[in-house]
Amino acid sequence: MTPFRGSRVGVYASLLVVASAWAAEPEAPRRQLGPHLFIPRVAIADPFTTTTVGSETGFGYATAEGPTFDLNGNPVSLADYKIIAYTQAFSGQWGIFDWWALRIGAAGLVYSGANGSAAAGVGLNGVVRAGAGTTFAIRPLPTLQLGLLFDVTVGPSVGLDILLAIRESIAEGSVQTPVVSTNSTTLTPALSAAWTITRGLGFVANVSYSHNSVAADASSVGVDTLSLGGGLDLDLRELGTIPLGLTLSYQAGYSIGDERFRRYRLAGGFFYTRRENLTLGLEIAYTRAPLGAHDVFISTLAAVIVLRYNFD
Repeated sequence: MTPFRGSRVGVYASLLVVASAWAAEPEAPRRQLGPHLFIPRVAIADPFTTTTVGSETGFGYATAEGPTFDLNGNPVSLADYKIIAYTQAFSGQWGIFDWWALRIGAAGLVYSGANGSAAAGVGLNGVVRAGAGTTFAIRPLPTLQLGLLFDVTVGPSVGLDILLAIRESIAEGSVQTPVVSTNSTTLTPALSAAWTITRGLGFVANVSYSHNSVAADASSVGVDTLSLGGGLDLDLRELGTIPLGLTLSYQAGYSIGDERFRRYRLAGGFFYTRRENLTLGLEIAYTRAPLGAHDVFISTLAAVIVLRYNFD
């Protein structure tokens, strides 16, 4: 073999080694922007197209000050409402491309009055929702991703309203069922952005509009809401060796056409971050929102267990 041919073979071998190493290098997860891997959270919609399956299990305790009513439906005094709740949700998303994902989900909520006034005014209620959505995303910078999201949810609500049944029974002169059912459809387009501030620290923000149409018997009512949200997540693993992620988020919703404040949610979470594909953590959330048709505003403290597996 001539020296020239030997050197040429060496060059080819070196190129093959480099190409093999490049081909074997794994792609970065779609939730990663620059040096930071984002932690999914419950309330703040993000612009990522990661393929995931997951569940959220929540327990809540709520209090409110609301009116009590006579048999004619007239308010007579104020009373403390105490309510307990349980929620379970399942979700899945398929990241078809880096810029497009489809998702489906289902959720159920059961809440009930825990004292006499709440049992009469709120009753026992069950809510079931099924939904589907899509995300379109672009990444103009290595540390910034933008997304356009659209979701639709539908499902029934079934409530046991003792006070209403008593009033109707007196008016009709016969026993009326205390079961009240409604159907709800919610359409929610949203804009979302995720930005890596520095290693270990990221920020997610979104703005969304939702139209909720509730139908009961032959009548229906619509509620339009504008929501703003933002959240920070800090991964100590990226800054050292501690596999702990910390999240903080805030979300507020306002009824469009009405200056009255509608609801807000403040949440903080703790997540295990040793495995990149696994999201496991606990979120503690405080929420203030209107409940029911009697203008009762309720404050809720909830614990939500988040479990999610990310395939890319």
